[in-house]
Amino acid sequence: MADFICLGGLRVDYLISADGRAASDIFGGNATFAAVGARLWSDAGQVGILAKCGPSFPAEWLAQLDSHGIATGCVIPIAEAVDQRTFFSHFADGKRDEGNPASHYRALGLPLPDGLAGYAQPSADAQEASYRPLRIDGAEVAPNCWPARAFHCSPIDWATTRSCLTAARRAATPQLTLDPGLWIGQRSAAEVGAVLALCDAFLPSEAEARLFCGPQTTRQEMARRLAALGAPVVVLKLGAEGSLVYQRDSDRFTAIPAAPARVLDVTGAGDAFCGAFAVGLSETGDPATAAQWGAVAASFVIEGFGALHALETATPNERNARLRAIAPDP
Repeated sequence: MADFICLGGLRVDYLISADGRAASDIFGGNATFAAVGARLWSDAGQVGILAKCGPSFPAEWLAQLDSHGIATGCVIPIAEAVDQRTFFSHFADGKRDEGNPASHYRALGLPLPDGLAGYAQPSADAQEASYRPLRIDGAEVAPNCWPARAFHCSPIDWATTRSCLTAARRAATPQLTLDPGLWIGQRSAAEVGAVLALCDAFLPSEAEARLFCGPQTTRQEMARRLAALGAPVVVLKLGAEGSLVYQRDSDRFTAIPAAPARVLDVTGAGDAFCGAFAVGLSETGDPATAAQWGAVAASFVIEGFGALHALETATPNERNARLRAIAPDP
């Protein structure tokens, strides 16, 4: 049984950074990045991943997680073939493109990687169908995965989100955090509120919050509206600007800056932030401090391709130095 469980996806990533560097066949997925963020701060507690993976997903990658102190005992293997590839091309303005990878490689004078043969960004309906085998019902989770000290749900389909958050709460998991998927722009206020009522903290990106609240709503208005639906803490992730933490009970806003970093690839930054936040909230009980831990974790992840490199480069001294840079002693 892990102390901190991160639910989400396991992916094989193909990436182009904003400065035109490419990386292929990289271990990714939001569950991976969230677990790495949690592991960076879980000095005493064990981190685990809850996800499904198909027969073509590299078994040696799961072994790498275990060797880095991230338990894979709650990963559910499936026999059905499923495409777990992802392509991202990042731009300097923070946006990214997930479609037509051949054109992006051609613009760099590079051939399409062999691993992307036959890849195409699916339509919304096709994407829903392709992800269906990876859905997780709370009843599928092994009993020995519960209870954890904290459970974080990364962006994943709506059915998995509802079912697994409900299962975690029924298993007496004391802390639940949620980073939404695109479903936030497709569900009613009542549906979103029912999920947020299960959570201790809700951590959308600003763009995701706007899908629900509207493009003209201020950040403060969005945070208050989302908190009113159920979650006592709302953290808006703002990319290079850092994050904005809102605590409903005190009506308090706290701006948290991004931690210093040498940026290479921003894939997974928000997921790592959330995983570290979950550990920080569990350990300290303070959402602002937890967001600082999240900022530090994200800063290590964005300095290379993939997630696991951060666990090899983030020494405790460097981790604490980056924390002091954004949270100096009073």
